[in-house]
Amino acid sequence: MQLHKLDSYERISMSETTRILLCDFAVGLPTHPLHQFDTVDWQEVFQAVGRNGLYGLTYHYLRQNPTLTYPPLEFRQSIEHIYRASALNMVLMYRKINHVLSQLATFPIEYMVLKGPVLAQLVYPDQSWRPFNDLDILIRERDWAKMHQILLKLNFIPEYDLPYPPPKVIDEAVLYEVKYWHKENNLLVEVHYDDLLNAGLASRDIEGFWQRAISMDLDDVTIKALSMEDQLIHLCMHAHYHGYTRLNWFSDIAFLLRVFGDKLDWTRLLTTIRTEEAEVGVYYSLYFLEKLLGITVPAHVMAALQPDRFRQWWHEYYLPTPQVLSLKPMYRPDLSFYFRPLFKRLIPDLLIMGRRKEKIRYLLRLFYPPRDWLQHYYRLKKYPTSIHYLLHPLKIMYHYFKEMIGKVMVENNLVV
Repeated sequence: MQLHKLDSYERISMSETTRILLCDFAVGLPTHPLHQFDTVDWQEVFQAVGRNGLYGLTYHYLRQNPTLTYPPLEFRQSIEHIYRASALNMVLMYRKINHVLSQLATFPIEYMVLKGPVLAQLVYPDQSWRPFNDLDILIRERDWAKMHQILLKLNFIPEYDLPYPPPKVIDEAVLYEVKYWHKENNLLVEVHYDDLLNAGLASRDIEGFWQRAISMDLDDVTIKALSMEDQLIHLCMHAHYHGYTRLNWFSDIAFLLRVFGDKLDWTRLLTTIRTEEAEVGVYYSLYFLEKLLGITVPAHVMAALQPDRFRQWWHEYYLPTPQVLSLKPMYRPDLSFYFRPLFKRLIPDLLIMGRRKEKIRYLLRLFYPPRDWLQHYYRLKKYPTSIHYLLHPLKIMYHYFKEMIGKVMVENNLVV
């Protein structure tokens, strides 16, 4: 079987048969029955397993169920071949990130490791079941310049020339991440700042996340990671932001609940979600988790998280449940706050997500922003800003008007 677009964030059309088999593998339980179909396109299933990051789970499922007739031997051998190559690649990846984390430990800076390696260590029975392609770390925004200089010393190349945080429209605004690339080691490090939940704004209780963090050993290095309650919130918001384009994100949540569900402080979790106004992303991630993988959380938790009817209506409008569950290609908005683009980001985020007061305050301030923000946005190092205070609101309205005209033309089939 040939490989195609492995570990992609793009949804590709698939049959309902393939979708059901993918969900069987994503559950991550060898005792979970595999649906039986008379006709299966196993090449399509193979490709879908790769795009959804499920090689490890699929290989171990098949290993625990060693019949040679269903799935067929060719499919099993293809899965085993690519899994072993992936497992070897992960050994090399762990060496790379361990080297970086060992070096970071010599500097006086506090950081947390997010997602991949932490989940592989804490919630999966075997680290190789959960592949990842980069190292995500969280720091406080106040440590931006310090981390930037550290990574430069370690020969990382930054995505942007930003030695300091960019100017803000309001204090709550924060850049979500900056990528750093190590050419020799072929390693990407994504540095995240105080926006832990893809909100487009700094988390309200960011210090609470730090205080609740746990210590763990990753190979020979002691690191910090999110508490299990905060880990669950983070995973749900991450999957929601990306429009559920990969099934292994649901596997992450399923394994976390399977291992730590009885130990989770649900009261603490709900308090954090209310503080961050993150009900929508967490609710729908857990709702789709039950529909796709059959994994549930306590009913009172879902009842407490359920959004109001207004948000439910708009969420269904932008992310229709049948389309989400189909795992097929679909339009999706970027549900993280920023003032552009108007229809793909700003409007759906304001209609669906939380923290509206801060976002409206941002938009009002945007029409007469701080001088340093205006200089940074228009790159006005040597030019006066006075005229830009007159032109800036007009430019924003021009871009919004241009989007509206374009949307009308597309909807009326006027675009050639």
